[in-house]
Amino acid sequence: MGLATRNLQAFLMMAALFQVSLGAVYMVGDSAGWMLPILGIVDYNKWTSNKTFHVGDIIIFNYNSLFHNVREVTHQNFKNCNATSPIVSYDSGFDAITLKTLGHWYFICGVAGHCQMGMKVDIKVTPFSPPPTASPAPAPAPISGA
Repeated sequence: MGLATRNLQAFLMMAALFQVSLGAVYMVGDSAGWMLPILGIVDYNKWTSNKTFHVGDIIIFNYNSLFHNVREVTHQNFKNCNATSPIVSYDSGFDAITLKTLGHWYFICGVAGHCQMGMKVDIKVTPFSPPPTASPAPAPAPISGA
């Protein structure tokens, strides 16, 4: 087992222990990770479509840093696949990012051509909605007279 795999497992175990305070933990692309979406293995639009992200959630990009990277970019640079002026650059191969604000977080691979091939993800962070509370039971009807 490689060091990156052990680090991932340790991180996920720690995150699971503290999930109440940290929020949910998501591996971008699930088991496929952050990779070129060739052969239909992963579709990042589809991946986000059944998830609800909140402030405090953690997204993890797991990838081979010899071939990929992660660039947080503006909406315009996301649309144009422009990685020349990222907000933040990640290159470790295992990047855990805490979603700290509401709104869209845009990520692309900055390697030439990868974003154009679909290696990009739009994470929409929404307000947390607590589960609905139960309605109070109606008051009992008065007992009619004796």
